Amino acid sequence: MLLFGQGDNEFSPLQMARYISMLANGGKKIDVTTVKTIRNADGSEVSREDINGFVNKKLGLEEDNTDNREINQSHLNAVLEGMKSVTSDSGGTAYVRFKDFNISVGGKTGSAEAPNNKVHAWFVGFAPFENPEIAIVVMVENGGHGNYTAEVVRDIMTEYFGMNTQNIEENMQAIPYIEIMQ
Repeated sequence: MLLFGQGDNEFSPLQMARYISMLANGGKKIDVTTVKTIRNADGSEVSREDINGFVNKKLGLEEDNTDNREINQSHLNAVLEGMKSVTSDSGGTAYVRFKDFNISVGGKTGSAEAPNNKVHAWFVGFAPFENPEIAIVVMVENGGHGNYTAEVVRDIMTEYFGMNTQNIEENMQAIPYIEIMQ
């Protein structure tokens, strides 16, 4: 069971994205980045190693030498099926957000305790469930229940998978136009 912020846990959204990605991919180490590419003034691309080195140096991070995780397959399957039920079973905490979604999603809502009786809303999800290619984490400070953030994840997935496109027909017929200036 994934719990966010219950007790003395402190996880960043990026840490949770990496965690969910590793679960969705059977324990395979996932390198997370927030920079897709950097181009020099001459148009050449900066290497991934140079980007990672620069970011790690600026953030004071050490190189991650962890290996893939060995996860008991039956335990992993139970966790993943539970995450699928969150979005696909009528009793799931994010079912209402994903019930008519065309792609199967694994996810987990979270309501993390915060100071002054506040509650941060979390949702972590990945899709497609059968062959994951995207993992998303949304956290809203003082947002209440994670069900609300599941809607944001659904909207991001809709964009990512191109499900919001409409059949647009463009009229390419030229119409003469004349305007007389006086």
